[in-house]
Amino acid sequence: MQTRLQYTALIACAMMVLPSAAFADSGAKSQYATQQLQVQFASLTCTNAYLEGYLGDVVTAINNSTTTATLSTDMTKTSTDFATLKSDVNASNVSQFRTDVKAYNADSRTANLDAHGILKTVHSKTVYATLKSDARQLRSTENSCLFVAKQQRANLKTEMYNHDLARVQNMTNKLTKHGVDTTGINKVIGNATAQVQAFELAVQNAQNSTQLKAALDSFCLYNGCKTADNFHFAAATAIQVNQAKLNVLATKNSTATYQTLASQAQTDLNNAQTALSQVGSNKYQGTQSSDVWNNIKAAADVIHQLQQIINHKH
Repeated sequence: MQTRLQYTALIACAMMVLPSAAFADSGAKSQYATQQLQVQFASLTCTNAYLEGYLGDVVTAINNSTTTATLSTDMTKTSTDFATLKSDVNASNVSQFRTDVKAYNADSRTANLDAHGILKTVHSKTVYATLKSDARQLRSTENSCLFVAKQQRANLKTEMYNHDLARVQNMTNKLTKHGVDTTGINKVIGNATAQVQAFELAVQNAQNSTQLKAALDSFCLYNGCKTADNFHFAAATAIQVNQAKLNVLATKNSTATYQTLASQAQTDLNNAQTALSQVGSNKYQGTQSSDVWNNIKAAADVIHQLQQIINHKH
């Protein structure tokens, strides 16, 4: 009975790592969704302040309500759109925000095009000079605002990374207590931790938006970077967790059927590791993601069969 409980606990602990794959590769649904929404809105607030300021300046500089009537209507739309987005954020309604931001972006583009069209008909050097000066100040304010918003984004990114590292480390510690050799898992965690720390340092040392953007683009714990800076933490840990489980289970039964299953699980894990190694630190391309995860799932399914055999035996 003790042996059965031990391996049941082993499976329960080890499977904790798999949900992180969904978070990692979809970028997605996590406890941080609301905070991500707030950070996105913070950046949008900066750009909206510039938009409202500039369009207002155009109306004021031209000083002709007939000429700027269309633009005034555009400004009412974008203002209403922005208020709607703020309500979405306050309600933590991520899906509605995604829908409403499309309307806001479309109306903003229309407003900018209308402003450009109106200015082409005015032909006033005084108006142009005034708007150029005002736009310069508005842009400077926007850049300062965006720098703060990007800092918030970077800090949230770090918090999310450290949360996931801590969660997997906790799972690994539980496996260790059950006598599982977690050397491979700890190596993955250690490598990821070192890179996250380097990312944190780059963010802390950033003095302007350009440097901060470079830091933000410098490392992805999962699969978000377009450049070769993806760690694929979820896949790497899932492979190592399943390998650690298989190493324990493979020695528990010497029958031909059991060993055939163990060999199949090992082949699946080898295939998953080969596929992941081919990806390297690049972003998944084509079928690479499914190649990795289908093999991981196949191995996990076989390992589950091995677990059932052991539980039945005891």
